[in-house]
Amino acid sequence: MWWRALGVAVVLLAVGVAGGYAVGQRAEPERRSAADPAPLPASPLPTPEQFEVLPDPDDPALEPGLPGEVRDLRLTKRGAGVSIQAPVGWTENKQPNSDTWTYIATNVSNTYSLRVNVLIGQHQSPEVAKTARVTALESSEADENLQDLQFTAETADSLEATYIFEGHRKVTAERFVGDDNNIAIADIAVTGRVVDTEGIRDLLAKVADSVTYLEPVPEGEKP
Repeated sequence: MWWRALGVAVVLLAVGVAGGYAVGQRAEPERRSAADPAPLPASPLPTPEQFEVLPDPDDPALEPGLPGEVRDLRLTKRGAGVSIQAPVGWTENKQPNSDTWTYIATNVSNTYSLRVNVLIGQHQSPEVAKTARVTALESSEADENLQDLQFTAETADSLEATYIFEGHRKVTAERFVGDDNNIAIADIAVTGRVVDTEGIRDLLAKVADSVTYLEPVPEGEKP
């Protein structure tokens, strides 16, 4: 299935990540699910920049095939949640009173990151959750929190886009995972540099594919 630091990831989450002479042509939607993953159909291609774009950190590109380890993410100590396979050794952070976890590699700077937003209890389909996410990104561009937003691929339950944030060109890919009743339980997002695109897609597919619903902890059992 990152950023210069956790602070950058949190800022992006706050603005609806987390820039604009044209919005890329969206691909024709087709239904997909975490149980039937497929590569997103388009790659972000270099375009003539009309904004100042700063050089990226020269950390090595995010490599496909990262090993994973199980992380249980519950909305409350004993409540429902999801289990995922997060990259081994990445630092996990959760903002207080939020439903969002972020993961960053400890040996890189402002490069790539993983975000998991647990959607349990929101009672919406993956398609609806994705549409809301698209709207949030477009609103962030309208509010000038990011620039040159371009959607490069989109299906019924996934999207891929590029934008400029704080002077750096970013690539983001997201998958909205549903349960057996087609109710969204998690939004998985991987964001990085253009050079990280192959690794971004690989990590997104692996994490989204690993999502498992966790029942609330029964009374009398330890969480």
